[in-house]
Amino acid sequence: MPMKDVSQHSSESQPSAEEAETLARVLPFSHTLSCRKNEMVPMREVDARQFFFVQEGSVEVSYTQQQTKIVVAIIGEGNFFGEVGFFDGVSRVRNARATCDSVIRAFDDATMGKIQVDDPLLYGNFVTLLTRSICKKFRRILEESQPLREYAASLAAGGQKFDVAKPLPDHFFNSSSWKMINELAEAFKARLFDLSSKVQHITATDEESAAQQDCLAIMDDLNTHLQAFNPPATDKEAEYAWGYLFKEFFPYVMRSRMAERAYYKPKGYAGDFMMMEMIYADQPSGDGKLGEMLDRWFLLSNAAEAVRGRRQLLAGQLSRLAEDRMRESTPVRIMNLACGPNRELFDFLKDCEYTDAIEALCVDIDADALQYTDQHVNCFSHDATIHLMRENLVKWALGKIRHDFRPQDIIYSAGLMDYLHDRLFVKMIDRCHAQLKSGGALILGNFGMENQNRNMMDHLLHWSLIYRDEDRLRELFSGSRFGDDEIQVLSEKQGVNLFAVATKS
Repeated sequence: MPMKDVSQHSSESQPSAEEAETLARVLPFSHTLSCRKNEMVPMREVDARQFFFVQEGSVEVSYTQQQTKIVVAIIGEGNFFGEVGFFDGVSRVRNARATCDSVIRAFDDATMGKIQVDDPLLYGNFVTLLTRSICKKFRRILEESQPLREYAASLAAGGQKFDVAKPLPDHFFNSSSWKMINELAEAFKARLFDLSSKVQHITATDEESAAQQDCLAIMDDLNTHLQAFNPPATDKEAEYAWGYLFKEFFPYVMRSRMAERAYYKPKGYAGDFMMMEMIYADQPSGDGKLGEMLDRWFLLSNAAEAVRGRRQLLAGQLSRLAEDRMRESTPVRIMNLACGPNRELFDFLKDCEYTDAIEALCVDIDADALQYTDQHVNCFSHDATIHLMRENLVKWALGKIRHDFRPQDIIYSAGLMDYLHDRLFVKMIDRCHAQLKSGGALILGNFGMENQNRNMMDHLLHWSLIYRDEDRLRELFSGSRFGDDEIQVLSEKQGVNLFAVATKS
């Protein structure tokens, strides 16, 4: 069914007494539009030399990107929209729709001309008020001129990173680390080189299967050595050691499509929605036969298995918790933070017998992720109401952006918390706590300390996460608004991805 995109922005601040007086005096000059819920505000059908003020209700402003509606704002009471088009006269490309029964006041050239003639001082004050409104909007746009890059940069880990291999200083060749890493690199490069020669002459399926097993064994051995590798001495020496290993293995590892995307981070961070889809699809791809074989290893890795496992775990938790909340109220409202492709939500909906009672709000900074969900994941019949919202959740957690969300029954996030330092983690918990209904549940995922691919991810893919164990998750929740409420910690089958489940008392 069609998906709805929702982004509700409250006003940045309350108007001053002077601004409130100006508004009260100019409103009688305007035209009144009464819009019923879901009725379009006639802002594209009329001359652009007109702007609007929301006196009562709220208005959703959106655009369409490849058949997917992306909401840019919901304008609440006491706010203007359409001012830029009024002043520059450029044709509008946005749509506006009342989200509830609303009263809109419209100002046009004739209205503004009358104010100017009747009361020039009032006109000057009104134009000043409008200018401030426009400046606030442009300041927000300028701050997020590259929203994905800004979002990635705001995360504590996992931002885009391109390292140039540094020359090794002469003294390093005499260090205790050198002989160890040199032997490790040369041995595994030789094995990979032999395998790459071997796969060029494969003619039978059984030969390819044997080569794949050889590749898996080589990569298993490499991963085991990397996990056990602990460069001694100084941090500088460790940096040289890992830098050398990265440089030596980079040409081989980057043949894998999964590894290539993780390292180059086209969205600014490794765990984007297409990375999740690669892992879920579990179809190896890469440069040549060796690339596909290497990609198969990455897709079978401990970390990738954990990602697939958490999808199943979350679908099960959504089913259990939603059924419990059905006894309290309907609709059951579910909020997915950093939603990506939303696979676990739709897994839940496929088996749900009461989808008409589900209202989901899927939030992501990436409009492409929302579009992908709309066109590729939401492809079966159900009666749930799905809202899509594009927003920077880091700013939301810090209170830099405010929204008029309805209270939620379930809020969850699969992978966002892996990138947030402790202070921001607690801020996010507190924002979610405030957004939950009494008795509502919060589920936050975080990679645990048992990731057997950590050094491979950290040093070869530069896919850095913030790892936390069960005790640390409990400590963070106890320091939040949940306080001493009971926290349950679950894990998927691999025991790698942990999930803290808290109920608002």
